[in-house]
Amino acid sequence: MLRLRLLSIILAISFAVFGSGCSSNGIAITLDTSATTIQQGQTVNLSVSVTNDSTNSGVQWGLSGPGSLENVTSVSVVYHAPSVVSSHTTATITATSVANSSVTASVTINIDAVFEFTSISLPAATVGVAYTGTITAGGATTPFTWKLSSGTLPAGLTMTTSSDTTHVTISGMPTTVASSSFTVEVTDASGNSITEAFSITVSVPPALQVASGALPAATVGSPYTATLEAENGSMPYSWSSSNLPNWLSLNAGTGVLSGTPTATGAFSFSVTVTDSSQPTPQTATATLTVTVTNNTANNSKLNGGYAFLVNGFDSAGHFSAAGSFVADGNGHITSGTMDSNDPANLVLNQSFTGTYLINPNGLGTVTFTGTARTFALSLMSAGGGRLIEFDNTSAQASGIFLPQTPSDLSSPSISGNYVFGLIGGDPDGNRYAMGGEFAADGAGTIPSGILDADAISGPVSSASFTGTYNSPSTTTGRGTAALTVSGIGTVDCSYYMVSDSQLLMMEIDNVAGQNRRIMGGEVLAQQSPSLGAATGVLATTSLISGTLTSQNQVGLFTTDGSGNLTFTADQNSGGTLSSVSNGAGASYTVGANGRVTLSSSGIANSDPILYLVSADEAFVIGTDANVTFGFTELQTGSPFQTSSLSGIYGGGSVPLLSSGAISQVDVATADGNGSVSFVTDSSSTGTGINQNATSTGTYVVASNGRGTVTENSSETAIFYMVSPTEYWSLSTDTNATMEHFQQ
Repeated sequence: MLRLRLLSIILAISFAVFGSGCSSNGIAITLDTSATTIQQGQTVNLSVSVTNDSTNSGVQWGLSGPGSLENVTSVSVVYHAPSVVSSHTTATITATSVANSSVTASVTINIDAVFEFTSISLPAATVGVAYTGTITAGGATTPFTWKLSSGTLPAGLTMTTSSDTTHVTISGMPTTVASSSFTVEVTDASGNSITEAFSITVSVPPALQVASGALPAATVGSPYTATLEAENGSMPYSWSSSNLPNWLSLNAGTGVLSGTPTATGAFSFSVTVTDSSQPTPQTATATLTVTVTNNTANNSKLNGGYAFLVNGFDSAGHFSAAGSFVADGNGHITSGTMDSNDPANLVLNQSFTGTYLINPNGLGTVTFTGTARTFALSLMSAGGGRLIEFDNTSAQASGIFLPQTPSDLSSPSISGNYVFGLIGGDPDGNRYAMGGEFAADGAGTIPSGILDADAISGPVSSASFTGTYNSPSTTTGRGTAALTVSGIGTVDCSYYMVSDSQLLMMEIDNVAGQNRRIMGGEVLAQQSPSLGAATGVLATTSLISGTLTSQNQVGLFTTDGSGNLTFTADQNSGGTLSSVSNGAGASYTVGANGRVTLSSSGIANSDPILYLVSADEAFVIGTDANVTFGFTELQTGSPFQTSSLSGIYGGGSVPLLSSGAISQVDVATADGNGSVSFVTDSSSTGTGINQNATSTGTYVVASNGRGTVTENSSETAIFYMVSPTEYWSLSTDTNATMEHFQQ
C-alpha cells in the first residue's frame, strides 16, 4: 500500500493585494484561490476581480517555481503542480493588471511531496513476444533502492533498476502461460520504504497472420522487391508460395519477393508463413496481388544523395530512424546507411541498397533491401519530400527526405549557433518533446547550450548543457554528438547532414534492461533570431493527457516587434473543431539566444517556449501535459485569394501522435479556380495499407491565407497558406491529421 502524508483540509481563501505602485485611478486586484496547500500533481483554480479598471482588460498571469499554468484567461487560471516533486516546495502565481502593470496580487502555493509509486499497473504479456513494463516512484530524495520483496516474476522476465534509480524495468521474453503476483519495495535515501503489489498475466500469443497489405506496384523491365510481413506467432518465420508469376521469386527465410516483370497485368498468388511455435508450428495464408504497369516512371526525379528522418511507432513502441542514401536516377538505391531505435532494439550504421519507383503522379515507393522497410513518398519540385512507412500496419512512421548539398558534404563545417526541435517518447513510452539552442565551435566542442523539454510529468525549463560532436562522414553525412544536460543527464545522438545549415538528428541512447527516450528532429543554423512586425503560420500537435486523442492547432501568429502578439487558429480535438485566440494583453519576450517566452498567447493549453531559427521562424516547445510541439514560419504573399493556390503540391503527415494514427503522403493539384484533386498513399492499423487513392473537391482561400477544402458536400480540411508554394493542412475528422504541403 502507498504511504501517504495526511494533509490538512484547506478552506477556500480570498484576499486582496494592492501593488505598491498603484496609480491615481485606484485599480485594485482581488485574487481568489481554492487552496494554498496541495499534493504533487493536483490543480488549483484561481480567479481575480479588478476594480476601477475602465478598460476591462483584466490581468496577465505569471508563475515562479515548478508546475504550469493552464486554461489561461484575463480573469482566471488553473495552476497544475508537477506530478512528482522530490521534496516539499512552493510556487508563486502573480496577477498583474494589464491597465496598470504596477498593480499586482500574488499567492504562494505549497506543494506537498508524497513518497509513492507513480505507476501501479503493468501491461499484460504474451508468450514469445518481447516484453517491457516500467514501475516508477517519486516524491522522495534519490537514490532509491528497489527489490522484489515477495512473489516471483513470470518465467523469462527480469527486473533492472534504471541508472537514475527513479524506476525499474521488467523486461525479457515470457516463456510460460501463467499469472504471476509479486510485491515490489522501494526505499528512499533516508531509509523510508513503501511497497506495492503487482501482477503480470502471460497469455497465449494471438494467431499468426500475414500482415502485408497492398504490395507496391511494379513496372515492366524494372527490378522489383517487396518484403512480406507477419504478425504474432514466434519468430523466426519461414515462407512459401504458390501460383507465383514466373518472373517473381520468394526467399523462404527473409520473405523478400524479387524479380523483373516482363509484361503488364495484375498477378495474384498465395503466400504461407510458418512460425517457430513449439511443439506445433502455426501457419497462416493470404492472397496477394502485384500490379505491373508499363514503364512510365519518373525515376530520374530521385537522383543523388539524400538524408532522411522518420518518427512513429512499431510493435515495440516509439520508433525513430535516420539515415542517408544515394539514388542513381534509374530506380536503384546504390548505397545507404541507417540508424534506428525503439524500446527493444537500437541498430546503428546499418548498410543497405534498394530500389525505388516514382510514379507520374509524383507519388512513389522506395525499398531499403536488408532493412525489411519500404516507404511511400511524395515529391516536391524543389527536391526531397515526405515519407511514410509502407510495409506493414504494425509499423507507422512519417517524416522527410531532403537532398544533400554535395559541396557541404565534401567539406563539412558545423560552426556557429544552431537551434533544434525533437519529438518522440520518454522512457515510459509517453510523448516527449525537446528544443533548444547551442553554439558549435567548429572543432568538435559545444561550449554552451540551453534547452526546454516537455513531458506528461511536466516541463523542464532552461536546462543548460555542454557537449561534443564529431565531423560527419564525407560519404554518408553521418556524425554523432553527446550532450550533458543539467537535470536530464546524457543525450547521445546521431545526425545526418543535409547541409552545413541543416541536420537531421535522432537520439541513440541505449540503456541495457530499460526503456529509453526515442526522439528525432531537425537542427537548423540560427541567423538573426528576432520577432518583428510580421505574421507567421504556426502549426502544433499534441496528445490530450491520459488519452490517445489528438489536439492539433494551425493558425496565424502575429507580432508587432514591440512585445505584443495576436494569435488566431483552428483547433481539432479528436474531431471536435473550435476556434482559439490569445488572451488579453498577450505578449512575448525575446532572449539574446533566441529563446522566446509568451504570456496569454492562446497557443496550446499553456504558453509554450519558442526557439527562433531566424526572423519570425521558430520551433515550438510546449509547457503542458499534452506535450505540444510544432513550428512557426513567416507568411509571405498576402493578401491571398483562391488563385493563390495553384499547381502541384507534395505533402504528408507530420510525426504521429499515437500508434493508431493514420500516416499518409499526398499529391494535391489545385487549378487556381477552386477545384482540387488528391492522390494519396496511406497506412494505419485500422484501415491497412492503401495506395493511389484519389479524391476531388473544391477549395476557397481568404485574404489572410486561411482556406477550406470541401469534398462530397463536407468540409474535410482547414489549411493556412505560408506562401503560394507552401501550406499547412489540418483534417476535420477524428484523426485530426496535420500535413505539410510544398511545391
